[in-house]
Amino acid sequence: MTQHYLRLLTALTLFLTAVQGTAVESRHIPGIKGDDDRVLVDTTGYPWGAIGRLNNTLGPFCTGTLVGPRQVLTAAHCLWNKRTRNWLPPCALHFLAGYQRSGYLAHSLVVSYRLAAGEPVKGTGPPGLTGDWAVLTLAEDLSTVAEVIPTAPLDPKLLDSYRQQGGVFVQAGYSRDRPHILTLNRPCTLAGFARSNRTVRHTCDATFGDSGSPILLERNGNYHIVAVLVGIDNTTGQGIAVTATAFHDRLQALDPPAPVPGDFTAC
Repeated sequence: MTQHYLRLLTALTLFLTAVQGTAVESRHIPGIKGDDDRVLVDTTGYPWGAIGRLNNTLGPFCTGTLVGPRQVLTAAHCLWNKRTRNWLPPCALHFLAGYQRSGYLAHSLVVSYRLAAGEPVKGTGPPGLTGDWAVLTLAEDLSTVAEVIPTAPLDPKLLDSYRQQGGVFVQAGYSRDRPHILTLNRPCTLAGFARSNRTVRHTCDATFGDSGSPILLERNGNYHIVAVLVGIDNTTGQGIAVTATAFHDRLQALDPPAPVPGDFTAC
């Protein structure tokens, strides 16, 4: 990870808030721009049931989205343990699809994951900005209870085309200050592509805990993931997302997940 990236972004890997129900002024929450436009979402309906909370046994959580029967898309830095300076073991990760107030539609352990550069390698640091995405392989097939959300590429020309077709961009995730409810921000504005269109700035009200959450293209009642939230610009307060240009083709080329060992358990 470059020093520039470290200075530019506040990573959104977060610890659960110990105190709940306390009102927090939006101006004190990084990533909330002006009025707080987040609203509660019913996770039993499409497409929200495919979005879930990614927990690990050390306590931090992020957000992820079901992109295959046993595959979840999230931010790579959610899998990096700052304390040990190493990648988390897959068996320490749990995905709760449609999580809402201690309930959920489905739960699965994670058996493996792939980073933008491939399998996690001990001793290698977290990725740069354009590589801040990862795909988890689940032990369970969750597509029977939550409809998978496909991805779609995003660049300036496609952005204009999606808008002309009546497309709206929305974001949903689990924020640090609202850790037990899925909140939605609709609409978001996307502008400021960079790094060969692999990153984009956004106006979604998203904060700590929303790392890995999707920015969705909503069009004619259908949804596609066009970007994944990864950080906040410390200077401007704008959100940063990795666009599907960075991962769409890679996801399409992934082999089907291997069978799960019968003795696989959490660690």
